[in-house]
Amino acid sequence: MKKTITGKIIRILDRRTVIVNLGSEHGITEHSIFSIMGEPEQIVDPETGENLGEVTVVKSRVKASEVAEKFTIATTKWETARLTFLDSFLSNINKNVETFEMDEGELNVDPAEINPWKAKSEAPVRVGDIVQVEVDIEEKEGSSTEEKVNTESQQLEKKKG
Repeated sequence: MKKTITGKIIRILDRRTVIVNLGSEHGITEHSIFSIMGEPEQIVDPETGENLGEVTVVKSRVKASEVAEKFTIATTKWETARLTFLDSFLSNINKNVETFEMDEGELNVDPAEINPWKAKSEAPVRVGDIVQVEVDIEEKEGSSTEEKVNTESQQLEKKKG
């Protein structure tokens, strides 16, 4: 079962790399892809003034490159693989795996917020931006990962509000 959880960007390392406050204890893996969410924009009918709803735009996407227990380092550039036509019932599988590089480009960030390691949107990616990611939910003895994720998501919402 998949569930979408939310977290926040807690540090910007450079124009391609951020740290997110979600890690392996939240179900994040090296395959996790985060959507960096923009602020919701109200859609108003210009003739009637009626509020028709809101739209939230994805600023960019980043993929986990290093996953720790409580945080993840994620980047806009990664490699992925795709299986192509499987010839002769999976024989010669190496010939049928196509790898290509994904590149979401540089993040539009406020340069003042870049905090490097020591030694698609008009709005810049900022510390505190909400991120969303899908994780697999498994039942654990005593309480489920889903309950833990829900509790942590609720705590994030309280801090945000």
